[in-house]
Amino acid sequence: MSLKSDINKQLLQFRKKLQSIGISSRTEGDVLICTYNNKSSNISFSDNSFTVYHLIKQPQKLVALIQSKLGMNERVFARNCHLKKIDKQTAENFFNLYHLMNSTGSAYNYGLYYKDELIAAASFSKGRKMNRLPQHQRSFELIRFCSVPGITITGGLTKLLKHFYLEKAAGDIMTYVDKQFSSGESFIKAGFKKHSETEANYFLMNKENYKITPVKNRDEKFDEKKYALLHNKGNVKLVFSL
Repeated sequence: MSLKSDINKQLLQFRKKLQSIGISSRTEGDVLICTYNNKSSNISFSDNSFTVYHLIKQPQKLVALIQSKLGMNERVFARNCHLKKIDKQTAENFFNLYHLMNSTGSAYNYGLYYKDELIAAASFSKGRKMNRLPQHQRSFELIRFCSVPGITITGGLTKLLKHFYLEKAAGDIMTYVDKQFSSGESFIKAGFKKHSETEANYFLMNKENYKITPVKNRDEKFDEKKYALLHNKGNVKLVFSL
């Protein structure tokens, strides 16, 4: 089966999954337009778009993303949640289950618990020296943040950021948001400010097992029979400080 036909097959199944939860959808070129209660959200699925990896490998995560964008989530207030540190394994399991990019290395992990259930998690890097900060201050990176599908935690990200910022006496906290899936609006509402934007990131996807590998040089030659070159739309760099 060719990659294109596989994408079309997965897209059909994906649309059926959306329909089963009340989300109507239609395609216009390489864009899937999803609608619920007159609110729409668009997703690109061209065969060189990074979205195809999630469409094939992690469709349930794309469904959760669309539900959130369409305002279908239950709301929980951060003031009703308990914040505490979580261990590395708990964080890895949570992000592998719910984060679009799965888990990655981190130095510090925190969670929000509601009725004794972990419903959101954030991971941070170690502090780094940055020229934009005074000599004694360090910048930390928010590496991952997500909540369980179907729940939006009002004030959740802000609660986690402020706690970590004060606990570490941070100079600032920076993060990157993938422009393919978000404009960064929710992060700006949490207190981040836009710093800059980056160019598109490129990935090689194995056509047999769909494993992805980041590519530093997009012009580097590769086996086109075995791999597909994918890309996102680049990132927005955001910085948080109090």
